[in-house]
Amino acid sequence: MFSTNLRNKIKQIRSSIIAIGFSLAPNQVTIVGSGFAASDDGKILSAAHIYNQLKPEQTEKLMGMAMVKQEANGMETYKWLPLTLLKKEDKDDAALFQIENHNETLLKPLELGNSDEVEAGDDAYFIGFPYAAQLINDGFGITLIANRTIISNVKCDGMDPNHPRNWFIIDAISNPGNSGCPLLGLEDNKVIGIMAISFGIKKNAVGNPDIRDATHIAGARPINLAKDLVK
Repeated sequence: MFSTNLRNKIKQIRSSIIAIGFSLAPNQVTIVGSGFAASDDGKILSAAHIYNQLKPEQTEKLMGMAMVKQEANGMETYKWLPLTLLKKEDKDDAALFQIENHNETLLKPLELGNSDEVEAGDDAYFIGFPYAAQLINDGFGITLIANRTIISNVKCDGMDPNHPRNWFIIDAISNPGNSGCPLLGLEDNKVIGIMAISFGIKKNAVGNPDIRDATHIAGARPINLAKDLVK
C-alpha cells in the first residue's frame, strides 16, 4: 500500500524536474545539477552554487533539459532549452531561472510546502539527475532517480539572533547532479527543501576525512528560504 502510494507520487511530479547544464559545442552538454518548476510560466528553482561554480562562458550557454513527451509504456522524451538566471540568494544557496519555450515542455509547478513545520523523523524523498552524463554514456539513457529518506536533523542558524531554520540533514546518499533537485515531504508531496550538499568520508583516505565526499547523509536548504525568490 505504501509503495503504491509513493509510486503514484513520483509519477505526479517527475515531469517537473529538469537537468541543468551548459553547452560549449554542438551536441555536447555538461550536466552540473538539477532543478524543478516553481511556476506555470517556466520559472525553475535550483541551488545557487550550481551557477556560481561555472565560468562566464559556461553561464552564457546555460541549458535546461525538460521532459516534452511521456508515453503510456513509460518512455520519456527530453529536450534541451536555453536557461537564464533571473536572481539568486547566495546566503541561502537558492536561485531562480527561466527556461525558454516552456510551453513545449510538460513542466508543471510543484507545490511548495512549509518547511517550518518539518521535524526530525519525517519521511521524505528527493528526485533529480545524479551522474546524468555518466549514465547516458554508459548506455542507460536519461535517468531520473528518486531516493527515499527521513529528516535526520533540523538545523538553525546560530549566527542569526532570530535562529531561522537553515538546513535539513537527511539520511540518504546524494550524488553529484542532485544539487538543486527538490526534497519532498512524503505525506503531502510538497517541496520542503532544495538539495544542496553531501557529506561523507573518502574511500581509502589517509589522515582527516573530507566531510564533502558523498556517502550516507546529505543536506537540503529549507524551501521557505527560497520563497521570496519565486514571489
